[in-house]
Amino acid sequence: MIYYFTGTGNSEYVARQLAKQLLEMPYVMNANSPVEPEGESIGFVFPVYSWGVPPNVEELILQMPASFWQRVNVEQLPVWIVMTCGDEVAMAPEMIKKILKKVGVAPESIWSVIMPNNYVLLPGFNVDSKEVEQRKLKEAPGRIREIGECIKAHRRCVDVVRGSMPRLKTGLIYPLFKRWGISIKKWHSTDACVGCGICAESCPQCNIVYDYSGRPKWGPDCCSCLACYHSCPRHAIEYGKETAKKGQYFLPPNLRK
Repeated sequence: MIYYFTGTGNSEYVARQLAKQLLEMPYVMNANSPVEPEGESIGFVFPVYSWGVPPNVEELILQMPASFWQRVNVEQLPVWIVMTCGDEVAMAPEMIKKILKKVGVAPESIWSVIMPNNYVLLPGFNVDSKEVEQRKLKEAPGRIREIGECIKAHRRCVDVVRGSMPRLKTGLIYPLFKRWGISIKKWHSTDACVGCGICAESCPQCNIVYDYSGRPKWGPDCCSCLACYHSCPRHAIEYGKETAKKGQYFLPPNLRK
């Protein structure tokens, strides 16, 4: 069984490709997902947020019933992790290990898969150029196949791209992101908004509703996945002034199957 969380489609793509290779069915990572473990292993696929584990992913793992993890241990089901990232994961593997340790589980292996960048909420951060985006999408299938073969072989490893200064990024920048980087106050729609509802439909947290004026309104459960921003066909969603004139990315339609 594969549980995944996705904002712009990268992690869903990886999960579905692995599911085909492993002949397992992936499930969306949310509170309504089935929680009974199935198959020969348990996989978690999710993006790295600011060199750490998304808070909602940690929350879901810790909220899974004790019976789930008891069955995983009793049946000795291997648990593996795949993290998608724009470039690097820093110390996120150590973070997910600590989270799983709280439920009495140690992951068998952890991998990273480089996918196109989508983070645009800070100065200096933007989506990749089309050339880089296409290169990453072209290289990803080979990496995913490699990971799938390792899962089948029960290879024990931590095979990730950590990048430079990993301890600083995860130890210092991630806590700042968690404290200040997930805010609903800056989200707004511009006059280009036509109330099409695509942003609400794309939100994995079901956190967007439309007010009396027909414009989107963000609730308190934002996880900063940026699905709303990137999915807007009119580029009518902005985060303060930080996203002005920045690009958009969403997994290409031909890869969403």
